[in-house]
Amino acid sequence: MLDPMAETGGATVLERVRALATELAPGELLPSERTLAAELGVARMTVRGAIDVLEREGLVRTRRGVGTERLPPPVRLPVRLRSFASAVREHGLRPETRVLSYARGTERPAEVSAQLQLDDGAETVHLRRLRLGDDRPLALEDAWLPTMLVPQLDREAAEGSLYELLESLELLPTEGVEVVTAALPNAEEIAMLGIAATYPVLRLTRTALSHGVPVEYSRVTFPADRYELTFPLVERLSLPQS
Repeated sequence: MLDPMAETGGATVLERVRALATELAPGELLPSERTLAAELGVARMTVRGAIDVLEREGLVRTRRGVGTERLPPPVRLPVRLRSFASAVREHGLRPETRVLSYARGTERPAEVSAQLQLDDGAETVHLRRLRLGDDRPLALEDAWLPTMLVPQLDREAAEGSLYELLESLELLPTEGVEVVTAALPNAEEIAMLGIAATYPVLRLTRTALSHGVPVEYSRVTFPADRYELTFPLVERLSLPQS
């Protein structure tokens, strides 16, 4: 029996493996493929096919030398101007930020200067940070902010919430533009986010303004299987009368 949709004990192999995975807590491992095959009375390749389906669904992940682990449910991330840490807390996770690099200077990509409306000689703070929830990597982030607006932003402050800092300076973003694209990860993203080369990622770029003043330009990479993006929609225009 090689078809994961074939029935065994009144349910398909896929349904039975899914039920086992659903009962696990995040991080717990499924029995080995050999053990599952023996328990279900099917070929090992049939079990492998069922696990492949569950991996595509984002329910489990197989790691070489470790096994197949139950994944936490995806983080529901509304695409709007808000703190990443607050979104993580809403899912009962403990947010953590690791500052990978911190720099002040005038060197930056041209698009950063354009989005922040800065002259070439204006200084920015550039942060590269790894964002985690319960010790699990959730996002790799690059952010640039005009130094003149956030002189208090040192490396220690960068370990906290930028939006809380901006709020304390009365610079909380009031508007902005975000662009989301999908791609395969590069070598750094694979290593930092702990994902396979074949797992897609979401790339988000954001320009945030506070009452018309650009305060932040950021690029964020998310593992696609760890997020569910929601886009709040508001009707602003009246339809023409027929």
